[in-house]
Amino acid sequence: MEQPIPVPIDINTVNEGALVDGFGIELQKVLENIRDVNTPATATRSITLTLVLQPHSDRVVIETEVKCSSKIAPIESHKAKMFLGVTEGGAPIAFEDDPRQMIMFTPPAPKEVAQPIQFGTR
Repeated sequence: MEQPIPVPIDINTVNEGALVDGFGIELQKVLENIRDVNTPATATRSITLTLVLQPHSDRVVIETEVKCSSKIAPIESHKAKMFLGVTEGGAPIAFEDDPRQMIMFTPPAPKEVAQPIQFGTR
């Protein structure tokens, strides 16, 4: 029985393909982040692939670990104001509009909708 011929490792076969698979996963995350309209369009994104090699004392066996990560653009900030008030019970509550602001115009009362005439017997 013949012994199989050892196949040298390359980037496609490191850790049974984990490096290439990890790159694909992180690339997908970066591409989705680029398409996200809530992130800055021109922000730089990056993918980091790390292969950690820890040789044994015999200098023949090498423990390996693949780490893949990406740095994507954060969601753009959005600034607004909110106004703090207090309920009758003393609990804090937030408002979109300043509750101290006087109402300058009274909204018009809704117009009364005419009721349709109903025909029928009395």
